[in-house]
Amino acid sequence: MDEKRISAAIQIMTYPSLYKVCEGCDSVLKETAAICPSCKSYRFDCEELSIAKMAKKLACSEQKTVTEDDLF
Repeated sequence: MDEKRISAAIQIMTYPSLYKVCEGCDSVLKETAAICPSCKSYRFDCEELSIAKMAKKLACSEQKTVTEDDLF
């Protein structure tokens, strides 16, 4: 497992109110995001339980989306 993903998941599960889940691609985003940078969706799930569950799921899986870090 990727320690960076696990660390990020712990942060998200500790403060779920600071995040939301994109309903288009299941990315976890900061609460302040207006659109998803991955899929350009603007529909989000802001339920804290949903956010924590998705963070846990993503921590245990491989990255599937391209991020800004991947482009450099």
